[in-house]
Amino acid sequence: MIDLDDLEELFDDLSIDGPTSKQLHRLYGIFLKDFKNDPIFIHGIQLKYNANPSRHPICKGKAMAFEHIITRKSEYSRNRNFDPERANKIHWIKPVILNVNDFRIKFFEEVNHDGENQLFYWFQEKSFVVIIREIQPDYLLITAYSVDKENQQSLKKGYDRYKEAKKNPTS
Repeated sequence: MIDLDDLEELFDDLSIDGPTSKQLHRLYGIFLKDFKNDPIFIHGIQLKYNANPSRHPICKGKAMAFEHIITRKSEYSRNRNFDPERANKIHWIKPVILNVNDFRIKFFEEVNHDGENQLFYWFQEKSFVVIIREIQPDYLLITAYSVDKENQQSLKKGYDRYKEAKKNPTS
């Protein structure tokens, strides 16, 4: 297992315009290795991901989950644009999940606006979060991204609420 201290960005030269074909091949190879060929198990249940084919120009034909990991929805156009910062950390997802018991991973659960329970694996020190949705009886990888200042506050509030509820389960 990769130690959290060893996590670094994958490429030094990943362009905002998109990865080269060689970089894309490596990114998708990591995705397939970590989620299909050597899958993650949470509470004995294999982590699933949206394997439906993407229609995004960069990810065409690849798993939708992969698209959500390497792209970000634009607030203006509502389209998903390549996000080199997300893509450069694709290989962080598995170690962050597997190191859930490390004190540096702030784990918490929170019900989203659709009433679905979500698991957050927040590597606060490196400003990175992995989000998994619990869809009984399965767990589904939703996304992973670098946390900005705006998200930092939201994650901290969610983590604090979760810790407080764990301390006082009857309140």
